[in-house]
Amino acid sequence: MGHERMLRLAALIGAAVLVFSGIKPSQAADKSDIAFASKPIDTWIVTVKANTQVTPKWTGAKDMGFIAYPSMSFRKSDAPVRFSSPDDGISFDVFSMGGLSLAPVFKFRGGRYDGQHKELKGIHETKWTLEGGLQATYWIGSNIRTKVEVRRGFRGKDGFEASFGADFVNSFNNWTVAIGPRLTLADARFMKYHYGVTALDAQQNSKVTEYKPDAGIKSVGLYASATYKFNDSWSGTLHGGYDRLVGNAAKSPIIKNIGSPNQYMIGLTLAYSFPVKW
Repeated sequence: MGHERMLRLAALIGAAVLVFSGIKPSQAADKSDIAFASKPIDTWIVTVKANTQVTPKWTGAKDMGFIAYPSMSFRKSDAPVRFSSPDDGISFDVFSMGGLSLAPVFKFRGGRYDGQHKELKGIHETKWTLEGGLQATYWIGSNIRTKVEVRRGFRGKDGFEASFGADFVNSFNNWTVAIGPRLTLADARFMKYHYGVTALDAQQNSKVTEYKPDAGIKSVGLYASATYKFNDSWSGTLHGGYDRLVGNAAKSPIIKNIGSPNQYMIGLTLAYSFPVKW
């Protein structure tokens, strides 16, 4: 409706210009018809989400904390509705062929601050960051989805992280349920920033000793979700997972002496979808 009003207003302004310039509307009929011809309108489905989660207070923490945040996703109305896991990054397909899809991906990563957690006093902080990268998904048949995301934070210290996953997905009645394994790798820069201990850190916190981790496997785990579709607009998702820090991440004095290699999370998401014409 807003688009039609704008067209009418533009037509009126154009007619006024013609009148004051001494040109008859009929003399410019062909040009005005082209200028104000209606363009095809695409319809998008926008989904707004309210998310709540209980997660470790920082990556590797043994204490849990509660967070709540909004998120949004969108797709063309004629695009097929495909499963996405709550632990996926924010993405939108730019290439799709058969079961393969490629997309840019973004994900928020929280920080670790000694001012908020007394047990970390003296240990260097890791600041929150927005990771960006590429996501690739491939469906094996109609029930198994495989996924890889390669991301990097916008700061120099953030480093690269790659997450791999597979989900067995099944839909019945109004339910869609999924479960599958997870694996995460990280480069040396990421591992050093998040799990390393500098000489100064060790001097300022007696619970840790100097430690320089290398690149490698960061964690392995399992993730599951259950979504119930109330109607075409509303849905709710209960989801949760377990990650076990392994390798050089698990060997970090920060994890061994202050945190825990066992990382649990549980979350609830309420989603509302609506069409938008553009």
